[in-house]
Amino acid sequence: MAVRFRVSILFTLLIVLLATYYGVSSLASQGVENDLGISSVGSGRNLLGGLRRSNQISNCREKNSKSQCLQNTKCKWCRSDAIDDMCFSSSEAWRLPQQVFFCDS
Repeated sequence: MAVRFRVSILFTLLIVLLATYYGVSSLASQGVENDLGISSVGSGRNLLGGLRRSNQISNCREKNSKSQCLQNTKCKWCRSDAIDDMCFSSSEAWRLPQQVFFCDS
């Protein structure tokens, strides 16, 4: 009787663990983010903020003129004597070397 009870408990725990693993793996394959904002897609993990930042940077980089760049409040027009003037996101413009770039506020 005690052996049958132990086997039934172990079998129940195994079913619960497999169901939990299956649920977590199916959510990860759908790209659902966890509480920390980490989204798992396939085998790689991406920070959701990093994805947003990439989109924001590419949108600012598409602006070819100062007037287009400054229409978006999240973009800054940065001038340089060494290379062409460019539009950057505010967060990226903040990280540029001040010896090379001067960004409009």
